[in-house]
Amino acid sequence: MKRILIIEDEAIISFSYRLQLERLGFEVIGTARSSDEAERFLEEETPDMIIMDIYLKGAKNGLELAQEIHAKQPMPILFLTASTKTEVITEIQGLTDCEYLSKPINPDRLEDMLRRFDHQVH
Repeated sequence: MKRILIIEDEAIISFSYRLQLERLGFEVIGTARSSDEAERFLEEETPDMIIMDIYLKGAKNGLELAQEIHAKQPMPILFLTASTKTEVITEIQGLTDCEYLSKPINPDRLEDMLRRFDHQVH
């Protein structure tokens, strides 16, 4: 079972992701509602993968936070975003071990992406 951290500022969306992930057999080890909260969490815990929104509350957006996380310890990050801006998608594609899905999230596509990440991790 893979341990996942959810970084999403909307509580209801975060809860929905948690339910989907647990139904798929993943362990959600925590949730963070801002980049600052995520950084504090990551000082204590090391997830196997992260699910994160691009636009977060706090000092950093999701892209900046992903770069910081990867500088310390590379791990797969799946961005779930409503953004369709070309520059955002290009920046995600330029990051190692990062993928994205567009909101609203299709549960089947989410499961496929997580299973692909899961095989990459171990």
